Amino acid sequence: MSATHPAALPTKAASAPPYTLREERTGTRLRIGDWEIASCKRPILNGREIEAAETTLAGLPLPEMTFGNNTLTLAHGSGTTLHFDALESLKAVAVGEGWEERVGGAVLVSMADKWSGHREAATALTDVPLSSKPVRPHDWTFSTCYPGHTSGGGFTHSDTHDIPMRLLARQDPVLDRILFYDDVVLFEDELHDNGESTSHVRIRVMPHSFFILARVFVRVDHVLFRVFDVRVYHAFGSREVIRQTSGLEADYDDVKRYLEKPDDLSPLTDANFVYQALGKLAARNGGPTSAKKITGKPWPGLGGKVEVLLLPEGKEESEAARAELEKLNLGWK
Repeated sequence: MSATHPAALPTKAASAPPYTLREERTGTRLRIGDWEIASCKRPILNGREIEAAETTLAGLPLPEMTFGNNTLTLAHGSGTTLHFDALESLKAVAVGEGWEERVGGAVLVSMADKWSGHREAATALTDVPLSSKPVRPHDWTFSTCYPGHTSGGGFTHSDTHDIPMRLLARQDPVLDRILFYDDVVLFEDELHDNGESTSHVRIRVMPHSFFILARVFVRVDHVLFRVFDVRVYHAFGSREVIRQTSGLEADYDDVKRYLEKPDDLSPLTDANFVYQALGKLAARNGGPTSAKKITGKPWPGLGGKVEVLLLPEGKEESEAARAELEKLNLGWK
């Protein structure tokens, strides 16, 4: 078996490929080398848009703050396009009767044990069987495992590639200067005051490469934490786009033990702190494990994989790629 190696590394990357950056009314557009990158950020959906979206999503109740018009699109001159948006992300949320067994990862809130006890008592008195499963016919934590979607090409599994995280952690003021950065919010929800579920897509573009981190962060107070990450890396001048997906979860109390000050719970709202704690727990346990308060099948986001997309050879700009970006209607004149 071949040894794991990182994606193609930059060579003499002190100077970036030719690029232009434009701030638009609802977003930003960067043209760099053979890529055109556009972020679009608009207000949360209005009432009419919510009704239309919920119909499209098979009746899934939307998160409290759904930024359904927010997108991040990267179009290559060959016609390959990478895309992230809120409604596509929510299409991956489990919905419908029996989703707990069909998909998995159903979470009971912290009061569920007490509610279950009351239900069991009522059952003993009335002989009427009552379900202890979540009453909502959808994954109310919005634990989507959406990796983004593509057109004009696809990702295939790889056992021999990796994202060069050491390079991305480097902070050389010249080689690694940030040409473009954006944080695109897809949705946020407070889970009926039981925690939070958020989805953000962040991108940074450097002279040698671009890097995307799309993260879903779920905190259910006194029950569990979840993080589902999608990392995408491309070195300019190479044909490879590397995508790494990973999912971790753990019981609330297990993560809480990593607090420096047990009485200060504020770090538990920090997705980066929780991610680090989940990583330590996974390393200690020999890999990702399921939280205890799960009904039905385990959460399908657990674990990870690496995939590679090969860009077509040649640098001819495709009309299809340009048309995909024009659909964003960023508001330029």
